[in-house]
Amino acid sequence: MSAEGFIKKHKINKLYSYHEESGEGKNVLFGWILSKSLNSDGPVVVSSTSKSKKASDVDKERSKAEGNSAAYVSDYNKYFKSLTGETAASFLDKWKEKSDELEELRRRTNPNYRDEEGLFLLSLAKLLTENKKFSKFGRVYKIVDII
Repeated sequence: MSAEGFIKKHKINKLYSYHEESGEGKNVLFGWILSKSLNSDGPVVVSSTSKSKKASDVDKERSKAEGNSAAYVSDYNKYFKSLTGETAASFLDKWKEKSDELEELRRRTNPNYRDEEGLFLLSLAKLLTENKKFSKFGRVYKIVDII
């Protein structure tokens, strides 16, 4: 399948890529930027609106406004490493049995902490290492091959 066919089939309206730039001192700023294209050289993470009743109204509205998006798994791996300082596999090995400790650590160290942030990171690590689809904060995340 062509990239255009993939985008149409999955109703993707936003494409993202990982981005880094130098900040003040030795700081590196990182995150997602809109991308203009998707080629067919790797699997992507597709994120879409969840129909879960557990999602808050705020999350549902934000997710609906976002629509369906896609970014390469390789970009998600870079983002995960920048965010946690670890690969998804090493993070999962370290924290999979200590989710309460992870939540407490995230709460203490992240000034923008959000409840269940640690659980989100564990689920993202499982997605990246085990291809395990998940839903959190009004979004569904899954890996899809462009073929």
